[in-house]
Amino acid sequence: MQRTAHLQEQLGLAAGAFNEIVEARFRDWGLTPSEQDVALFTLKGCAIPEIATLRGSAEGTVKSHLNGIYRKAGVTGRGAFLSLFIEDLMAETPAALGANPEEA
Repeated sequence: MQRTAHLQEQLGLAAGAFNEIVEARFRDWGLTPSEQDVALFTLKGCAIPEIATLRGSAEGTVKSHLNGIYRKAGVTGRGAFLSLFIEDLMAETPAALGANPEEA
């Protein structure tokens, strides 16, 4: 049970770190609130039609937002966009995530 509690704590720390990375990137890129919504849905794996439905907007609007997001992020598509966040999260050291290096 102690190991499970430790793993849950580490997962919470990683989720917090990921949230901080997302917020910092969005702020650095100067994403609009609408672009932030679309970017978050994209990070969650939603497809364009699904994002449009969730936001109550047209697919063309979502595509336009994605083009702006990708341009501001300096990438050409969804895969490259996602990899920016994965790379940032992987760059976090175990100590930064609160892990004991001897346990990692």
